[in-house]
Amino acid sequence: MRLIYFKLTLLMLLLFSGISTLAQSTLLPEIEPGVPRELAVQRKAVVSEINYEIELRLPADPQQTIAATETVRFHLADAGQSLVLDFRESADKIRSVEVNGEESDYEFASEHLIVPSAELNIGTNRIDIRFIAGESSLNRNPDFLYTLFVPDRARTAFPLFEQPNLKATYDLTLIIPADWDAISNAPLLEAEDLGANKRLRFARSDLISSYLFSFVAGKFQRVTRSVNGREMSMLHRESDEEKVARNVDAVFELHGAALSWLEDYTGIDYPYQKFDFALIPSFQYGGMEHAGAIQYRADSLFLDESPSQTQLLGRASLISHETAHMWFGDLVTMDWFNDVWTKEVFANFMAAKIVNPGFPEINHDLNFLVRHYPSAYAVDRTEGANPIRQPLPNLNEAGTLYGNIIYNKAPIMMRQLETLIGELDFQSGMQEYLATYAFDNATWPDLIAILDQKTGEDLEAWSQVWVNTAGRPNFKARVMGAEIGLRQEDPAAANRIWPQRFAVASHSSDTWSMETLISGQGEAAYRVGTGDGAERSAVLFNADGFGYGLFPVEATMLADWDSFEALQKGSLLISLYENMLEGQVIAPGDYLSQLTKIVGREENQLL
Repeated sequence: MRLIYFKLTLLMLLLFSGISTLAQSTLLPEIEPGVPRELAVQRKAVVSEINYEIELRLPADPQQTIAATETVRFHLADAGQSLVLDFRESADKIRSVEVNGEESDYEFASEHLIVPSAELNIGTNRIDIRFIAGESSLNRNPDFLYTLFVPDRARTAFPLFEQPNLKATYDLTLIIPADWDAISNAPLLEAEDLGANKRLRFARSDLISSYLFSFVAGKFQRVTRSVNGREMSMLHRESDEEKVARNVDAVFELHGAALSWLEDYTGIDYPYQKFDFALIPSFQYGGMEHAGAIQYRADSLFLDESPSQTQLLGRASLISHETAHMWFGDLVTMDWFNDVWTKEVFANFMAAKIVNPGFPEINHDLNFLVRHYPSAYAVDRTEGANPIRQPLPNLNEAGTLYGNIIYNKAPIMMRQLETLIGELDFQSGMQEYLATYAFDNATWPDLIAILDQKTGEDLEAWSQVWVNTAGRPNFKARVMGAEIGLRQEDPAAANRIWPQRFAVASHSSDTWSMETLISGQGEAAYRVGTGDGAERSAVLFNADGFGYGLFPVEATMLADWDSFEALQKGSLLISLYENMLEGQVIAPGDYLSQLTKIVGREENQLL
């Protein structure tokens, strides 16, 4: 009997422990400003099936307030805790709140509207709110406005669950002056004449994260074209008709080409109901990938007469970048903004694949080298370097994640990753990733788990070094007869290895020959003999600009400057500069003197 009593007691303890654990998993954390990670985790566990029905009255005068109503519908798995919505505005902007048809005894604290648990149901819920919309992210101008909610600024305009992994649908209605036009994420369903105003009711949007919800409204000209069987519209405010005529065909054609390429590469048709874009004067960024309603800085697409090849490449790259986001970032979105870098590196990576073949006169490898490596090294060589993937305790700190590591080291890492796996297997992995997490969210480890099945390499260990830790390897060379041994050293003395591939060039009889070297565990040997007993005079490591780290180099190689190809020159200059900063190989004055001599005869503008 004692054994039976013991087992019953143990069983009861386990049951109560399980109940306690479940309760803790949905326990409401302390209310803080912003969107703390703990709050986001709690809401993700209990909130689903979200729809926002929003009506905004947008007056022509930007000094007038914007009256708004909102209905939030959602499913709740646990009604045992108060429900927190995010609204970064003053409490007096809230006029009334009803929960499930009854006036709410809500609280407003620390940028949050808090609904008591007693007013909530397990299952379907409805919250109706009358309020004055916040304007800090509505970018109101005379005659037009546009939203820009990335990364966490939808909550400055209206109450909602502001986190990327609570995707929702949106039913938007805008009341605007009669001579205004507007676009949003979904197609226009109906327009109602109200005399001096009109009511535009848009269809229910596809499932999107809150930072991707958007609308543009104002005095715009609309151009609609059919490209590859797909109708798309452009809003713009350009008054120079010749400039519009000069650019409009290329703008539509570039979008159509990017869409077709991405459908082919991903194996997934364009995933949203429609595809429009707006060209906005003085837009804050080059572009923003709102699903089905991209926004661009107008002068990035409407170029002046006789644009350079660099300007044309820049426009094509920007269009392809924002279009790539429709799959990489919009269709599959990071679970939390600590992985915001993934959507950016994917979009840049795909954009390069789309547009680079169309500009054969540009040295794209050299362009990649000079754009990314110096800026990445500028951070990664320092003691204060940060990894690509960083923790983010609160969404209101998401802006601190952006910087040279995200924008410059991450593309270098991604290029190495594709090379490691192989181009076709990488594409297959990306297709599986998009199909698995379509209209959902994913983390970087989710992608690595898929890609890991495509290769014999240990991608989890690879990612741990490349993505989750800061810094770069130091490469050390030693001569071994007719061979040179090259090994990695970890400057942090943590025994890390950055597996990677790059080319080594060696010089003999006035010619350079290139071979690919794989650097990983142990020492990689590179043969420098010609086979007939003669010794090669010089070796340039990372001659293709593909590797990442501090490479050994000789200052005397500058004497052979004219024998190098452009990419080799770029790699040589960067390696010499990085070694100079480490107090090695060449003194600053000598480096400057050599550069002065080179500048006088070097014609390549990228160098």
